Amino acid sequence: MKKIIFESKNNAVLKDVPDRMPGAGEMRVKLAYTALSAGTERALLTGNEEGGDGFRFGFPSSSGYSGSGVITDVGEGVTSFKPGDRVMVHGAGHQEFAVLPEKEFVHVPENVPLDQAALTIIAGFSLAAVRKAKISLGDSVMVVGLGLLGLFAVQYARLSGAYPVIAVDFSKERREMAKALGADIALDPSEPGYSERVKELTKGGANAVIEVTGNPLALKQSLVCTAKFGRVLLLGCTRTMTEVDFYHDVHQPGIELIGAHSGARPALESHSGFYTEMDDCRVTLDYLSGGRLNFKPMIGEIHSPDDAHEVYLRLTEGKGFPIGVIFKW
Repeated sequence: MKKIIFESKNNAVLKDVPDRMPGAGEMRVKLAYTALSAGTERALLTGNEEGGDGFRFGFPSSSGYSGSGVITDVGEGVTSFKPGDRVMVHGAGHQEFAVLPEKEFVHVPENVPLDQAALTIIAGFSLAAVRKAKISLGDSVMVVGLGLLGLFAVQYARLSGAYPVIAVDFSKERREMAKALGADIALDPSEPGYSERVKELTKGGANAVIEVTGNPLALKQSLVCTAKFGRVLLLGCTRTMTEVDFYHDVHQPGIELIGAHSGARPALESHSGFYTEMDDCRVTLDYLSGGRLNFKPMIGEIHSPDDAHEVYLRLTEGKGFPIGVIFKW
């Protein structure tokens, strides 16, 4: 079978790798789509040289943790799925077939297209952050950075009762997409008076800020835009040292800094504000099925795996890379 491998720096290739049948408690899926996770995969593909000691990656490696497809075979003891079931899958990789434990799969409703379902795991990162923001009806929420995670966060914040939802990005195109997906206001952080404008719109500062860029300067700017006793959710991964004026920007206004990495969630049992990854996937798929979420506009390009080398070269260049890219297997 075929699989995308990062053989060396900036060199993604489509290679033949062994296939296998499932063992006890496992299932085999024929992937229909796998979603490219830009931040993670750029770091893996480049070795993340800009990240400093402790954040470097070796070769060869592979990625692709958010996909969808159809079950082909189930192993002994599997009772919740059968061959032919449409599923989303966690950790399958960018490849034709994958064999994984039953717990890594969730059924996809019949009315949810598999290309949108392929984004479910990535979307769940944003949902986890929005849950930790503890949004109440009428809370103002600002989402900084409108890539995939930011656009997911805009939709989840609106569903949670936030008003206004302020979307922030340098890109006019992304700001317009955010408004189409539910943001009430979209701002360019490079515009003069940006921080003052946020405080005017929110009557003193956003109650919750979801920082998705991972950029140290964006974090500093976000702290200034946060209300007294507000929350700043660190969804973006900086991977670099970040200086914060804790006395003036955190301690005095009583701001909470909350780690919102996807791994910072319960492994087995969901509870208020802290759902497991797969429970969040089920919630997302239900909302997609009910028409309360819309991932279709966020899929910028669909590629054959044969295009992998060219697609990943564009990713390393950074500028102008589409918001959502998926591979069709």
